[in-house]
Amino acid sequence: MTVTVSPAAPEDLVPIFAALYGAPQEAVAWMTEVLVAAWTAQGEEGEVLGAAGLRPSPAHGAELVGGALFGRHDQAAATALALAARQEVDAVYAFADGGLLSGAALEAAGYREVAAYRLLAGPTPRATPDLPDGLSLHLLADMRDIALRLDALATYEDRIGHHAVLPQAAADDAGGFDPHLSLIALDAQGCAAGICRAAPEEGYARIDAPGVRRDLRAGPLRAALLLGVCALARARGLEHVSVESWGDTPEELASDLKLGLGVEIENPIYATG
Repeated sequence: MTVTVSPAAPEDLVPIFAALYGAPQEAVAWMTEVLVAAWTAQGEEGEVLGAAGLRPSPAHGAELVGGALFGRHDQAAATALALAARQEVDAVYAFADGGLLSGAALEAAGYREVAAYRLLAGPTPRATPDLPDGLSLHLLADMRDIALRLDALATYEDRIGHHAVLPQAAADDAGGFDPHLSLIALDAQGCAAGICRAAPEEGYARIDAPGVRRDLRAGPLRAALLLGVCALARARGLEHVSVESWGDTPEELASDLKLGLGVEIENPIYATG
């Protein structure tokens, strides 16, 4: 089977992305608006086999989004799209979910596994936070300075799987997170040191793994943020949590597992280079 990959205008990918993700076109249009390059994959008869594009990443070049439509030639199409992306930019990564862009297809294009997206879940941890000297935790709701919030959110930007923080991400209702169930860490100078956001769901708290400033990652701040949010969740009567992470280190994963959380979903992240 010969697969042909052709450059495309990002806006032309909307109907294909809708088919790929099983969502209305208006729900995926934003994905195409941020692409800096895009391609479609066609079969020998000109049939569309898939589409993909590159979404810029602050520290890791670009993320390859999209992939192959389900069918007999999905792996060949995914590999061809991944190769096109690799030829376009020096650094590119992609989430391997076993469908749109499988691990086997990415490996065939010369990508290697470097990290993962994980969803951990379990009873709300009850350990006591160990906050480093000179740092303090505050309710996100009490920190009204948008620039300070953006600085805290920017602590994620160098982690693979994350993207540049946009101003709307600092709003109280961004991502459905509750600022009264979320914490921000400040250093002795009042600068942002880290953040952990959570949202109340039916019977549990949905938590984003903490973001911590690079110079503080070797210490206990990450665990303090997570456990502090868990304490807020327990006070709200939420006895279970889920924790989502992108690109966390093996040490950070081990720390979360020691809290009694277990991995429920894991999608490897593959990258070039």
